[in-house]
Amino acid sequence: MLQAIRDRATGWLAYVIIGLIAVPFALWGVGEYFGGAGDIVAAEVNGVDIDTRSVHQEARAQRDELRRMFGGEIPDEFDDEGIRLQALESLIRETLLRQAADDLGFTAASESVRREIRAMPVFQEGGQFSPERYSQLLSAQRISPADFEDDIGRSLVMSQIQTGIRESGRFDEGLVDEYAALRNQVRTVSWRVFAAEDFDRPGVVDEDAVEAYYEANPEEFTTEERLRVEYLQLDPASLEEAVELSEEDIEEHYRANRSRYEEPELRDVRVIRLADEDDAEARIGELRQRIEDGEDFAELAEEYSEDSLSAPRGGRMGELARGDLGSSTLETVIFSLPEGMVSQPVRTDQGWYIIQVTAVEDARAQPLEQVRDDVESDLRDRRAEQMQIDALDDLMSLTVEFPESLEPAAEATGLEIRTTDWFTRDSGSGIADSRSVRDAAFGERVRERGENSDALDLDDGSTIVLRVAEREESELRPLAEVEDEIRSRLQAEAAADAAREAGEALLEDLREADDWAAAIEDEGSWTRSRELRRDTRDGDVPDGLVAPVFRLAAPEEDGPRLAGLTLSGGDFAVVALEAVQAGGVQEDPALRQQARDQLRNAYGGAEMRAYLAWLEAEADIQRYPENLE
Repeated sequence: MLQAIRDRATGWLAYVIIGLIAVPFALWGVGEYFGGAGDIVAAEVNGVDIDTRSVHQEARAQRDELRRMFGGEIPDEFDDEGIRLQALESLIRETLLRQAADDLGFTAASESVRREIRAMPVFQEGGQFSPERYSQLLSAQRISPADFEDDIGRSLVMSQIQTGIRESGRFDEGLVDEYAALRNQVRTVSWRVFAAEDFDRPGVVDEDAVEAYYEANPEEFTTEERLRVEYLQLDPASLEEAVELSEEDIEEHYRANRSRYEEPELRDVRVIRLADEDDAEARIGELRQRIEDGEDFAELAEEYSEDSLSAPRGGRMGELARGDLGSSTLETVIFSLPEGMVSQPVRTDQGWYIIQVTAVEDARAQPLEQVRDDVESDLRDRRAEQMQIDALDDLMSLTVEFPESLEPAAEATGLEIRTTDWFTRDSGSGIADSRSVRDAAFGERVRERGENSDALDLDDGSTIVLRVAEREESELRPLAEVEDEIRSRLQAEAAADAAREAGEALLEDLREADDWAAAIEDEGSWTRSRELRRDTRDGDVPDGLVAPVFRLAAPEEDGPRLAGLTLSGGDFAVVALEAVQAGGVQEDPALRQQARDQLRNAYGGAEMRAYLAWLEAEADIQRYPENLE
């Protein structure tokens, strides 16, 4: 289990760590985790597989972002299938970019990686990078510096290629003035609004019209089919809570696994590292000879080592345990050197090294009292895993063997048969909030044949099997139940039609008049010669007026541009666009830079979309969306 890691990993580092760890429960549920199934492929991009686990992880991240955007609830139009497919496309684009970066020779220089790490506040003390804190935080999570730096390097490479493509979207500086003039344009407009509510006539809709509408639009008054399902839910968290341990169990587990609770052997290490360049072997050999001749290792490391994280400390990397380093070559040398010994030059994929082990702290057993929490947690995890394996096996086998009932599986697993509230194909609460649950419930096997569903893995890591408990067919609501609704709708439509007809009549009169302003008879109902900008949000400006006004063509020399606009709520506006004034050159340096940045983003985004489209057209891509179900 990863709960201990989550508890200790807080803040920024937690996100890095969780991003580096695959969490099978969260992605696939215990069924896939314990079933031993290999990765299922969701797409192939030039021979590189994208597995379904990665897609589900990306989809979950997108759902979380949508929840943040919409205040905790994802709108219905964002269905699970659409989110999964969008996640798949995101990973395809990411893979294409990574392959393009490799083909173009993009790499992250070691110094760039170190500079990025040094700038991370989590590794700083008093505003300065702390090598000790860096080592402590990574060691606490058993992440080797090499692995962490590789991950940062990959992120930098992706940033490099995206930045390079976006910055290729260049534009002439003169366009900044044109864009600013267009964006800051001022339009002088007069208008009159014909409010639909002023034309509302309660008696305008008779019984025949209501009945005719009802008969012509039965789909609007037909209820949706609804289901209630009963289900069994296998939840790893609840199973873990149900594990009971005795003192004897804990002591026996400790005795049988004593080596797991030892403090590991630690070695304090200094290094001198040179990048693997043409003369590196000769230079590292010279440094080794100088150490042999009696010069101080720490002083030479501080002066010559190209490892910027350890060089300021005389080459000291800190205390290392087995597994802390990504390089097996370095680890082999470090843990074979006697204390105080200096190695011969060692070549790795990160360059040439000279290594000195300055201190060795032997592995030592820890008494049960000191590691009791860890022992109990490990044993609880192990027991819970076995319970999950057994329960899942019973759940899946018995719901297939007895497809007409959940009772045998419930008795064997001890799980409670629960029942949902009513839900439709498109919406539900509880487990029915999941599209996969609704799709399974309304599928032919469950809905029509009355059988148990397949095991379904939910986003929370649990696994369920369901069957229909009750079914409510769709039906046409009686006219008496909906006639008031129909009448209100028809009255609103009639009022909007009347408002539009009145507005269009006035519009025709104004267009035929020699002087449109003189033809206005009810001056008090007009708003005259108001200056509007694209961002005008004044309360006396009708909703929905500004945007269409800025879509109108500029007025001719002989008079204003007259137009009719339908507004929200059925209102109708007659507008006279009298003048269009360009915004002019943007003198304010800050606002001018803002316009430049907006253009850069627009052109850069267009370049990125075009590049991705080209990569996709040139690539061999196979998609298997059916594997995401």
